[in-house]
Amino acid sequence: MHDRAGAMKRNLFFAVIITGLFLSYGSVFAQIYNQTCQSAEYARTLNRNASTDATDIVVYNPAGLTDLSDGFHINVSNQVWVRRPSHTFDDPLGDGQLTFEQEGTDWFIPNLHAAFKQGNWSVFGAVYIPGGGASVDYPDGSFSTRALGAGIIGPGGPFENIYNGISDEYLKGSSLYLAVSIGGAYRLSKTISVAGGIRSLSVANSIEGSLTLTDGLLGPLTQDVPLKVDVKETGQGWGGVVGIQVKPVDGLNVALHCETPIKLRLETDIREGDNISEEAGLFMDGQKNRRDFPAMIGLGASYRFIPEFRSEVNFNYWFQKAADWGKAQNGDDMSNLAGDSWSIGTACAYMLTPRLEISSGVLYTWYDFGDIDEYYSNSLGAIEVFYADDVMYSVGFGYEVVTGLTLNFGIGWIFYKSETVKTPQGEVKMSNTSSSAMALGVDYSF
Repeated sequence: MHDRAGAMKRNLFFAVIITGLFLSYGSVFAQIYNQTCQSAEYARTLNRNASTDATDIVVYNPAGLTDLSDGFHINVSNQVWVRRPSHTFDDPLGDGQLTFEQEGTDWFIPNLHAAFKQGNWSVFGAVYIPGGGASVDYPDGSFSTRALGAGIIGPGGPFENIYNGISDEYLKGSSLYLAVSIGGAYRLSKTISVAGGIRSLSVANSIEGSLTLTDGLLGPLTQDVPLKVDVKETGQGWGGVVGIQVKPVDGLNVALHCETPIKLRLETDIREGDNISEEAGLFMDGQKNRRDFPAMIGLGASYRFIPEFRSEVNFNYWFQKAADWGKAQNGDDMSNLAGDSWSIGTACAYMLTPRLEISSGVLYTWYDFGDIDEYYSNSLGAIEVFYADDVMYSVGFGYEVVTGLTLNFGIGWIFYKSETVKTPQGEVKMSNTSSSAMALGVDYSF
């Protein structure tokens, strides 16, 4: 009996290897979402590239730190993300149309920025999340788990008519890019300031999924077979940041900052309980894969029309195609399939009282896919995460509780363009129409 079970297990692993040949994704959560919200000030305006009024400009306009008052400055905030992406597809096992929706809320996404300014110079440091940050939670399964199960027991599968059902499906994952930066800024003249710094980027991506083959040919005599993937990827890299700020006329501020690309080689760790990754050729323990963080430029202009009212416009561009994200199954560069991305936005803020400022902003983001079908077909978990062109609106306020201590709150709503992608398992319709984010933070100067 044990020999028969062992033979069954070996045959199953062989079958999964075959399955992996057409379901061999090029990467896990290929980094495409660039997290621009690094403070509650940003959450209530969505545009900070030319701002000079709080310590969070360490990330957005480091050259503008020379405009802060002399002394120490600290900015701390936390974000809460509510994302509900969903996807619909025809069940390859013939059970009609299926829809799965992400569950769960990301409650803790913190940011910390600090600076010390004296005369014409300033030094700064920050800990923040420039990429990823969100989690994936599909407790009832998703396209990826269903496609894997169907590849084994569905039409043409190696275990067709041997197992007739799958159960206990689920998919969980997370992607975290944590940056630590230090640097300095200097005022060259009354109108020009410059900044430079370095940053370390630590990456931790994980994915966990499971399904069980059930309803065997011999009924209770055919043992159910649980399959589980449990993989973590980690890595670290270094990059640089430079910035310049120019004030051509009174009330007008123009700023530019650039972040260099960061070379990343992520190491795979197959964790205990995983019984399919290596056997199916999906992942190899200890293997290192390139997953660079792309370079970006951020440009902004701010103008104060009257003492109580200011407005700002921003433009960001991420050079994703220049990054190395590995190869797709057909040999194409994954980063070329994803393409570059950019955003443009505007914000306005008004002082209702000497201590209370209200604000609002709008931001539009484009994802210039080179081949959206190939990208999603070769990225494990990408359909479940789902990012596409989107527009975000925000409102919020900043209130100076006491001199030097300002409380900030912002809330925003994100509306994504729906997409339909063609995969080897059929068309998948993806949407995300009910996502929001909020942030609460304090900025303290002393």
